Amino acid sequence: MKYLIYLFWSLTLFSSNAMHSQKKSKPMYQCLPCGLDCDRQRYSKPGACKTCQMKLVKVATIKFKNIAPEKVCAYIAIHPKTILLDVRTAEEFNGKAEPHFGSLKNAINLPIQELEQRISELNQFKKSEILVYCSHSHRSPQASYILNQHGFHRVLNLSGGMSVLNDSTCKK
Repeated sequence: MKYLIYLFWSLTLFSSNAMHSQKKSKPMYQCLPCGLDCDRQRYSKPGACKTCQMKLVKVATIKFKNIAPEKVCAYIAIHPKTILLDVRTAEEFNGKAEPHFGSLKNAINLPIQELEQRISELNQFKKSEILVYCSHSHRSPQASYILNQHGFHRVLNLSGGMSVLNDSTCKK
């Protein structure tokens, strides 16, 4: 009888632990970072974001950090080896599109539309810190995510983009 009680107790404990560990390890999803408020919404299964229609990705795969616009120029001054990646179009980067928000000094321009096809051009910077920006922080979170997925682990996203960067000390 003791054996049956022990067996029942063991099976109950095992199934309870298995169910508990499944609940703990169930992934949560959010939209592919788009820079909108929906980036904070969580979903229990893959699909598309109800707000922006972006693909839902596992939250655990989003590893880049954000930096506030009021801290960017000081950060660049303290970390001069940071690679600055502008993911806007060439026209935006060169000031030939309206509105003109300017660019960061020494930035590399690689439009998000071409990022995945040209990612190998950035391989030399894989171990470097990369600060990604665009005009309103809608494209740069996506680019930051793409960089993470291609093995770039030190990625910063400029929150709000160039449209809210008031400090001109780091602009060209």
